[in-house]
Amino acid sequence: MCKKNKNHPAKYTDCLLTHMNKLLGDSRKVLDPFAGTGKIFNILEFSNRDITAVEIEPEWAANDKRIIIGDALNLQFKDSYFDAICTSPTYGNRMADSFIATDHRKRHTYHHALGRKPSVGSSATIQWGNEYREFHLKAWKECQRVLKSGGIFVLNIKDHIRNKKRQQVTKWHIKAMLSLGFKLKKHIKVKTRSNRFGANGKARVGYESLIKFVNLKWEKR
Repeated sequence: MCKKNKNHPAKYTDCLLTHMNKLLGDSRKVLDPFAGTGKIFNILEFSNRDITAVEIEPEWAANDKRIIIGDALNLQFKDSYFDAICTSPTYGNRMADSFIATDHRKRHTYHHALGRKPSVGSSATIQWGNEYREFHLKAWKECQRVLKSGGIFVLNIKDHIRNKKRQQVTKWHIKAMLSLGFKLKKHIKVKTRSNRFGANGKARVGYESLIKFVNLKWEKR
């Protein structure tokens, strides 16, 4: 049995959960394909849903027996199985740094939180760029496959600052979802404290986005 590791550097911010629950509407069967330690299950405090959580890292999956160890790019569910998807992918920021530290300073990365390099097939070591975009486009196509027609997709995402410039991660995800046949229904910006570590610690984007889409791929538009 894999040892639990609760030291996940990018758990859902608590204040997002009530907003997520509202955006999910009356959806019953909900998937989180990037589940981490399973904080998605806290939505059950607000509503009675059938939540499925998938996580690639065994140590984080071990924190909740309801989590399924699996790959977001190859979901083991039939087509149109879920009513909704609610998830927070990696942001492509410095949390994706992967190296062996040579000093004792704290590193706020997936690698150091796990105590090892993230698994093959994880996006946790992918920086913002072409590889990041290719990975997440594949992930969203796979999510769309298992999402029913008219199903809801709630995305939690955030821009970051690199070399004093804002990286337009959120805008790209919206564009990617629209290109797949999703319809944008709502975009909420929730003020959060943000990570204050690293070279850009004083230049953070002060909110996280919650974006609601509806899957129209199989419907006439």
